[in-house]
Amino acid sequence: MTKITQFGKELRKREFDIDEDIAFCNSAARACVPRRLIEKQCTILREREKDSHMWGMKQGPRIIWESTRALAKFIGADVENLTLTENATTGTNTVIKGQRYSPGDKILLSNHSYAAVINQAKITVQDNPGTELVFFDIPFPIRSKVDILAAYKGALERHEQIKLTVIDHIASSSCVVFPIKELTEMCHQHGVIVVIDGAHATAQIELSIEEYGADYYVGNLCKWLVLPQSAGYLWVHPRHQARLQPLLTSHDCFDPFYRTRFYPTLNRDLISQVLVKDALEFYEELGGVKAIASRNSQLLTKAAAMLSEAWGTELLEVSPDCRAPMAVTLYLPRKLEEAYSGLGRIDLMYDLHVKGVCVRAFFKEGMALLRISCHIWNDWEDFEKVRDKVSELLEEVRGPPRNSPGYYFVPRPETKEVDQNSSMTNGSTKNGVH
Repeated sequence: MTKITQFGKELRKREFDIDEDIAFCNSAARACVPRRLIEKQCTILREREKDSHMWGMKQGPRIIWESTRALAKFIGADVENLTLTENATTGTNTVIKGQRYSPGDKILLSNHSYAAVINQAKITVQDNPGTELVFFDIPFPIRSKVDILAAYKGALERHEQIKLTVIDHIASSSCVVFPIKELTEMCHQHGVIVVIDGAHATAQIELSIEEYGADYYVGNLCKWLVLPQSAGYLWVHPRHQARLQPLLTSHDCFDPFYRTRFYPTLNRDLISQVLVKDALEFYEELGGVKAIASRNSQLLTKAAAMLSEAWGTELLEVSPDCRAPMAVTLYLPRKLEEAYSGLGRIDLMYDLHVKGVCVRAFFKEGMALLRISCHIWNDWEDFEKVRDKVSELLEEVRGPPRNSPGYYFVPRPETKEVDQNSSMTNGSTKNGVH
């Protein structure tokens, strides 16, 4: 296998179809898929359509099994405990809604929990009278993992009858890495079912899922592992496999084997999931997780320092041992916060995207923040562009009040384009993308 040694712009030109005018610094949301995987996806699609029925009955299951075995090795999991899913959100929905709750039971989440997971917990509590959703804060600064453990310990001691908790492995917004093994042990001492939300962990850090001791682990493959959309996984501890059911009830719902019950229905497009082996081979050509994370972390650390200095802001106060290697969150200038507080994060992200910058902006407790990601195609010029375009936008918003329709991601109702964009009318996690 030939090792790839050039990253950044050269790799981007050779392996990706990323728009040259876009500084794509948002791989924590969605991957840019390598050209080789797109071509393989098209090849499999053409092969499937030669005899789609037999492909779904024979070739599809065989390749899915090969992909699952390859993924199991990559994430340190027993293949018998693992199944492929559409994404991490499918996994958390399956687990949270699949428990048997009694009056008085509680679901425990933190201020770092992902918005879609919070919504799933709210719906579950709504559908199970007498249950309760409780929150607790893990405040900044986070000086070490001790602060996270202490916050969890306090929440577990304050609230009795906690049935289940969802713990981020790497939090979506704050990019904090949680000490999941210690937290799992602590929660189990209180009789709490532990679900690890690993949507942002797979291929950003090395995993050993069997060693964590959790009850469930969910992950995405369409972020850092650069697979096409609709590729994720669900790991279930053997003690829970007998009764867990997929969200969609179909022919195999009574099968005694967990993985058979969760095999996707044949009319779903499975091609992104059958590309797992190809994506893993690509990652190995790049040097593997450690090498990729080391390169990206070094570049991102310098870039984040440069951005905070240029804007006169700060990074979220997180100790190095609790910081994600390939994504970081920092505060935006207060002027942008004031300008967009009445509009929303989608408007801010769109206005930056128009300027050629793809990042994630959001508001938390009245503050405007920016999450930037660094992956194999990024180089220093991308982050200089982020710096310059945020500064440019900052100058623009110093003027008159911003009430022009041009500042809205979704056009005004009288424009013809509104229907095709109507699914993005607010800042919700409507598409369930971690």
